[in-house]
Amino acid sequence: MLNTVLQFQIDRIKNNLSVFLCLVVTALLVLYVAFRHHAMPQGVAYMAVLWLCSFFIDLYAIKQPDTFEFEVRQPKRESQYVILCVCLGLVFLVIRNADIVDWQHLRGFVKLAIMPLVAFVFPIGLAIILLLLKYKPRDLGFRLKGLILIIPILALFITTIYFIAPQRLTFNAVIEESGGILGALYSGFIMAGLSEEFFRVVGQTRFAAWTKSKGLGWFITSCIWAFMHAPKWYSDGHDLTEALLGSIRIIPLGLMWGYLTHRTKSILPSVIVHGLNVWGLQNF
Repeated sequence: MLNTVLQFQIDRIKNNLSVFLCLVVTALLVLYVAFRHHAMPQGVAYMAVLWLCSFFIDLYAIKQPDTFEFEVRQPKRESQYVILCVCLGLVFLVIRNADIVDWQHLRGFVKLAIMPLVAFVFPIGLAIILLLLKYKPRDLGFRLKGLILIIPILALFITTIYFIAPQRLTFNAVIEESGGILGALYSGFIMAGLSEEFFRVVGQTRFAAWTKSKGLGWFITSCIWAFMHAPKWYSDGHDLTEALLGSIRIIPLGLMWGYLTHRTKSILPSVIVHGLNVWGLQNF
């Protein structure tokens, strides 16, 4: 079975050389970020764990083949809707976090006019559009498939961070920042897991259908997701370079979550794994 999975991955690389090149460049940039932050062992471990995750994902998909395919009725138009929602969400994030305006002292009616854009930061607007287009939850990947993969993926992350960089564990920090376990669960599973993975599955399937390349749609969507974090991180440290490097650092993690959805044909495993992402392996 090992040879079967490896041969499958090699064949995918041969058929998607341009996307593979993008992955290699991204991995090198992530290792540069690790080197810059004096965390090279953690950076190497991060890359290794993500490949091992892909191995388990492919092993599952080969052993449990599924004929389900995500439906995309109007690839170009629906991709344009995704782009529009991303742009509107970025407008809010930049206004809120990039010091273009003094948010704290902004007039109330101006804030009230801007606040609806939050619906595009969390993909509420995108969900409404898809519902109006008569998509059902199952069409968007809400299926009970692939949940067994949660166990090996979490085990890999937890074990690796414990031995490589236990000081990076973010569990206690997440609990404290969220105001307790219930707050952490809401923040992890709803604010992050569900909303971000919903955006990912919609984006990567629409861009894949539009560009006629599943690999390209997958990569583009993960990059968009990662760089939407940059305004908040810039606001935290007022360092644009670090905000951009931080975004690059999480692209591989997003790629793994997107690949998990693509191969299991279900959004639920990635939502749960994302919601439980309190181990800090990607933090360096």
